[in-house]
Amino acid sequence: MLAKLKSCLTYRNLILANLAVVAFKVIYLVFVQKEFGGLEDFTIAKNIVQYHQYSEFIDQGGTAFKLPVYPFCMAIFIWLFGDNALFGLAIFQAVLSFSIPILIYKILQLFGLDKVGIIAGFLFLLSPAYFLYSGNMEATNVFVPILLLWFYLYFRIWIASETKTLDFIVLGIVSAFLFLTQVVIVPLSGLIILALLIVKKTNFKNFSYLIFTIILLYSPWIIRNYYVFDKFVPSKTPTWQNIYYGFTENGQLMDDLKLISKERDHELYQTRDEKSELVMEKIYKDEVAKVTRNEPQFFIKKAMSNFFCLWFVPPKYFDDNSLSVLVGRKIYVVVLNILTLISLVFVYRKSKMIFWFSLLFFANFCFPYMIGHANNIRFKLDFEWFQLILIAFLFVELYNWYQQKNVPRFRNA
Repeated sequence: MLAKLKSCLTYRNLILANLAVVAFKVIYLVFVQKEFGGLEDFTIAKNIVQYHQYSEFIDQGGTAFKLPVYPFCMAIFIWLFGDNALFGLAIFQAVLSFSIPILIYKILQLFGLDKVGIIAGFLFLLSPAYFLYSGNMEATNVFVPILLLWFYLYFRIWIASETKTLDFIVLGIVSAFLFLTQVVIVPLSGLIILALLIVKKTNFKNFSYLIFTIILLYSPWIIRNYYVFDKFVPSKTPTWQNIYYGFTENGQLMDDLKLISKERDHELYQTRDEKSELVMEKIYKDEVAKVTRNEPQFFIKKAMSNFFCLWFVPPKYFDDNSLSVLVGRKIYVVVLNILTLISLVFVYRKSKMIFWFSLLFFANFCFPYMIGHANNIRFKLDFEWFQLILIAFLFVELYNWYQQKNVPRFRNA
């Protein structure tokens, strides 16, 4: 049976299965979901098209509440399809998801791990959350493909015996788009970009081309923010808002950390269209200081609570035991997390470099949400695909162990 299953794990079959899943996603979006909604990104996108202004509240002027890649992506669909923009974007996101298992395979193929790549690709196609998420108007849908493309370009340089200047310019272009999609990836990406020079995977000239390209494409966002806010805003404005939300009734799981009532949260939310983002940041900071008295134990306990919610389910789903949430998310992520821990043991034995990279990768995503809040499933979906790669590695290792154990042994005559 295992031999038959192994024969099915081919790149061709992965492509065919991928096409089938994308088709099912489109059918689901057309006939089941039907309705789509957007929040801040959509409001900004509408204002880009209607008023040619990157703003959430026109009366408040420009915004840096969201990074620009996804709102501009939405704006294109609003410009093209008008009232049907969100439906068109959902279809685009479903089609774009086709690239994810392919890029996972291509990245692992660079290191000769073809079977791991194929299994990881199939595991992605079987993921309930990734199947449904194409219908959500969230940056995760474009962030994951861009991140995987970035990793592919990066590791192609890493293993290459010879590289071209163009390789570094292209990586620089994708890096800038990546950083303008999700800020959470910047620390990890910046560190491993620097590793290219430290480990001597490139010379200073090509490294300079890479950095210059990133600066050239990213700096207009910083310059624009300085012009709008008269202040240096390197990424986006919400910082204290995220910390604050982790102490609200809706954003926190633990009762003794629900320090901000729903009424107070609603009251502050209603003022967002009256006060600038920087003023709101000061309000959120003062509110956090008032309810926590800046005592460290509140923040430490919140970090642990957020970590649990990030790796399990957000607070709003904790008491939801409907079949879809129980099976499609709760049980699924518990199994996923257990297999990830087991796979890390095997990875440690095979390659300590990959082991420590994996821990660094997870830490890079966990740390910001431990500080802020973990109230969205999409936070984990930004990196859950990496768990699938580790689990695929585990399956291959177990299969190899099974094969070795069952090899016939003959005594010498």
